[in-house]
Amino acid sequence: MGSIKRKLERKKSADKKKEAENKLSSRLMMFDKLPDKCLACEENFDKKSKEMVQSWQVMVKGENVRLFCPNCWQKAKDVVNEYQGGGEPNGESSERN
Repeated sequence: MGSIKRKLERKKSADKKKEAENKLSSRLMMFDKLPDKCLACEENFDKKSKEMVQSWQVMVKGENVRLFCPNCWQKAKDVVNEYQGGGEPNGESSERN
């Protein structure tokens, strides 16, 4: 019985590894679809700049790849925070007298 259990565990582990590899390869293929400009303000994006690659935000939904510069991303976050919390863009609510 022990050998069957080990065999099933090895197969399960191998299946998980294969699935993870497939997921990674499909995401790497999406890099080719990365836009050259910010979706909101159309600021140019340099794929070779380490600073830009680390600071810009990428959203992937299905086959759509969207790219946002740090300024536009912050503005979007502020709008969402204001909408959800009803407060100021930085997350604080203002008191009215």
